[in-house]
This record gives sequence, structure tokens and C-alpha cells, in this order.
Amino acid sequence: MPACRHNGGIYIHLSFGRVIDRLAERYEKVYLCVPIKDAAPVARHDYHIQSDNIELIPQPFFASSIGSLRHPVGISLAYVRMCRKAEVLFVRGIAPFVLLLYLSAWFFRRGVCHWIVGDAVALLRSHRRASRVLDLLSLAYAWQDRLLTRVGRRLTGGYLVCNGQELAEVYRSPHTIATVSSTITDDEFFEREDTCAGSRVKILFVGFIRPEKGVEYLIEALGGLKIEREWELILVGTCGKYRAYKDKLVSLINKYGINDKVRWAGYVIYGDSMFEYLRTSDILVLPTLSEGTPRVLVEARANSLPIVATNIGGIPTSVTDGKDGVLVPPKDAAALGAAVERVISDKKLRRSLIRNGLETARRTTVDKFVDLAADVLAKSAADHKK
Repeated sequence: MPACRHNGGIYIHLSFGRVIDRLAERYEKVYLCVPIKDAAPVARHDYHIQSDNIELIPQPFFASSIGSLRHPVGISLAYVRMCRKAEVLFVRGIAPFVLLLYLSAWFFRRGVCHWIVGDAVALLRSHRRASRVLDLLSLAYAWQDRLLTRVGRRLTGGYLVCNGQELAEVYRSPHTIATVSSTITDDEFFEREDTCAGSRVKILFVGFIRPEKGVEYLIEALGGLKIEREWELILVGTCGKYRAYKDKLVSLINKYGINDKVRWAGYVIYGDSMFEYLRTSDILVLPTLSEGTPRVLVEARANSLPIVATNIGGIPTSVTDGKDGVLVPPKDAAALGAAVERVISDKKLRRSLIRNGLETARRTTVDKFVDLAADVLAKSAADHKK
């Protein structure tokens, strides 16, 4: 995950930054080996790392896995420096030249805890992202990363911590653990008994406006809603380079004649601004086509917001259908619309989802995840001292 260095500070995505800071509380020294860009932080990487016991081991900057292929020497040297200094390694997501990383760990006898956050193969299969050739090359890269990660884990005896049971099955091994990760903290919870009490039902989507998020199925579902109540769809997130996809969504909105019911909120920073949307909305809907265990589903339940989501990827590990959320098949607008109607109309169900969702979220805070990561790191370090 890339980071920015600006005015003496390091800025990175919140989902990793909070984990780094909490791990730093447990260790004398933490070495951060990431691609670095000397520039003011961009919106996606605006979390300022707070800990003062972090030493940076910079990799050459790259913005994508394909872009990393231009820097084999610089990245490899960063891996060697990291393995010389650190006693145990915590790896997040896809690491470029992953076999070289594991070979360095094996050579220096370092334990490895590798946090697998998502299924790149499933993501790339879910929709066309670029040209056919580039998509095939990206899929080949994802397959080799999956294979070499498993080889590296076997070589080092490392541990794989996977977001969701489905991903854990893909990376099955004696040292594979399924989990649900999040960034929510205990002081960010908000409790209420019910939603849908206002004159207009606010339906919220939070995520990137990209094809893999399945937003077109949400629009189709809402376009066919059979309820008498007024409603509004709030789309929080940016489309980035997927402008053509947003144009497709706008055309679909026009087709269903619901222009006046859809609000594009754009990018919203995590914190009070995001909490305002979570705490004033009535339902969160995530019609995604490919996921690990989405953080937003934990964040929504922590803010007493009932959820409707697809039963894809690691979501069934995070959400129990009918207990703390309602799950539907992906790409099924009719089922999605029926689930939204059910939550709006069934007060007893809605209150139960909120109550149970709060309980689930309290078991999946960032501190709970870091407790797990620290335990696994300790086991991995101990294994290599035998």
C-alpha cells in the first residue's frame, strides 16, 4: 500500500494506518516498508501515522501492482533491509515480487504473518476493467501472486490471516486463520433503537463507484420499489478513472425516472463527516460483486444502521443473514429490492438487525483485529526461535 511523506509526517490509508499505530504500541520498534511518494497526501491516503517509534524503509513509488514491475531491484533491496532489521514480518495484501519477500524472510529466519485482505482473482473475474489484453495480464499476475504466496508460506512456515472464510479456503493451510477486520474503535459507536422514522427513507451506499461494486443493480432495485413511502439514495464515494461507469449509472437513473431521488455525495473523509451519513441514514446497501470483509459493513452496524448486502466473498463471515443483516445473491436486483422493502416495512426485523449488529461490531473493532495479529506475530516469531 503506497504512502506519502510530507512535512516530516507519513500519510497512508486509514485501513492500514490505524493497524500500524496500534501495533506500534506493542513493539519497541516498527519498520514500515512501503512505496513512498514525497508529496502532500491525497484523499485516499490522508491518515497521519502518529507513532514515533516507526522507522521508514522506503520502496520505490508505484501506484499499482503492474507498476511495481518496473522496480524489481529497489523493492528487493528494501525487503532485504527490512528482514535484516525486523524480527518478525506483518505483510498486508498483495506484495510485489512476493516470492522474493518470502525468500528474504526464509534466509534471515523471520516469522511472517500475511494479512490477505481480498481476492484479486475474483475481483478481476467479476467484470471487465480495461482492455482484454490488460485484463488477462492482470489476472495472470493475480494468479501467480496467489500461488507464490502459498509457496512462500510453506517455505517459511508463516501464517495467513484472511478476510473471510471464503478467502481462507482459497489459502487453506495449517496456519490459515479466517477473520473480519475493521478500522472502527470503541469510542466511535453510536446507539439508537430504530431507523426509518422520518418522512423520507434514506438509503445509503458507501464505496468506490466502480463496476465491481454492483451499483447498477442497486439503482435497478430501487427503480422498481413497491413502497408508498418517499425515499432517497445517497451515493458516497468517487468513480476515479471509471467515469464511463458513472455515466452508465446516470443513464440508468434517467431510465427509471428517479433523478430527484439520487444524491451524489462524492468522497467523504472517514470521521465525523462519514459518521454523519451513517447516523442520519436509515439503511445501508452494499450490492458488491467481489469483496473480502468490507469495513463499511462493520462501520454501519457500529452506528446502528441496518444493512443489506450480497452474500459474496467474505461477507457471510462478517454478516449472519437475518440476524445482523440481510444477504441476497449478487447481480439480483429483484432480491435486492425485496430485501430493502422488507427492512423498511418490518419494524421488528429492523430493530433486531440494529441490536444484533451492534453486538457483532463490538467483536470486530480494530483493537480486536490487532489483538489477533499480535498473537499470530508472537507465534510466528516463537516458531523461528526453536
